[in-house]
Amino acid sequence: MKNYLILLVAFVSFVGHSQISFGAKHRGKPADLKKETLERFKSTTTVFVLSDVIDASEYEQILKDTWTVTPYKLISHEDFNLMEMHKGNYSFAALTGFKVVKKEMGMTKSASLHTYFDVAMYDADEIGKKLAKLSPDLSDKKKKKKLKAIFNENRESILKFYLFPTAEFVGIALTKKDDEIVKSIYTEDVFFNYTKGMLRNYLQKSNALIAGEKTYWMYKKDAEAEKIARLASSKLFIPEYITQKTNAWTAGISDRDEKEVEKLLKGYGYDYELINKDDLDNAIISGKEFYYMRYVRMNAERFVQIVNAKTGDVVFRDYITGLGYNLKAKNLEHLSKVIAKSKKNLAK
Repeated sequence: MKNYLILLVAFVSFVGHSQISFGAKHRGKPADLKKETLERFKSTTTVFVLSDVIDASEYEQILKDTWTVTPYKLISHEDFNLMEMHKGNYSFAALTGFKVVKKEMGMTKSASLHTYFDVAMYDADEIGKKLAKLSPDLSDKKKKKKLKAIFNENRESILKFYLFPTAEFVGIALTKKDDEIVKSIYTEDVFFNYTKGMLRNYLQKSNALIAGEKTYWMYKKDAEAEKIARLASSKLFIPEYITQKTNAWTAGISDRDEKEVEKLLKGYGYDYELINKDDLDNAIISGKEFYYMRYVRMNAERFVQIVNAKTGDVVFRDYITGLGYNLKAKNLEHLSKVIAKSKKNLAK
């Protein structure tokens, strides 16, 4: 994967982000995709850009099991060339990441990392016209800047979902350039929710949304009463990584101690089991039907979802607002109350 191509991918992903979002916008108010945009997307072949984390044969099996809305092909990140491929009838499903640095009087005030999986299309005709007008005398720096702007202006995002980076990666990435960040997310295992199983569930849900042409807004709180009520009598699997905590002042990330973990989980009033990342992944891939918590944090934004591991169906979602970087007992208490209320209403 060429360095200047990585810069293109990193730049164009500034358009917005959410845990799962399908529609014309991913920030502000929800908006439906135009009919012609959706039809154009469905007429493309979607190129899934492979990282080194998930084996190509395993990724292909996931797509065979989940993806029906477009033809697709897989390509390794080393062979991916957006400068050439945007000219074809393709849409692109790729990992991306960048950091945002805010400065005040020339000094860095804050830095944040943004990482996600994104599906998008490009307007090859418009890009071609603008590329033809580029001066051959531009310096490399100015040329890269112009290319970034051209691709960004002629790009349409279809859907995206957040990727939750590990503490170690966040600390390292905030000291790196965007091209180094993108290289790392394609060559290293740096996300809690980018595993074979979770990817399968994300693509199941994404495929269903596209097929149903239903805008899906992640900044929404809701639940499917009949399904979430099942957790009153069945076990919820909770990934161990939710027990991490972030210091709001230093941005340092550490594991909660035993008492803190107990206090957090005390908020959930039903049967649960903490499960590590690998065991959860294997359980999803096995095809077993159970519910698990999918927790994603991107800087101060926090999302809690309850997912059916067999179908990818999201039966509960909570977008947590306000100050703070950590999942709290009251967030699990809210989930418990939704389960109890749903069970009570169904019993009437």
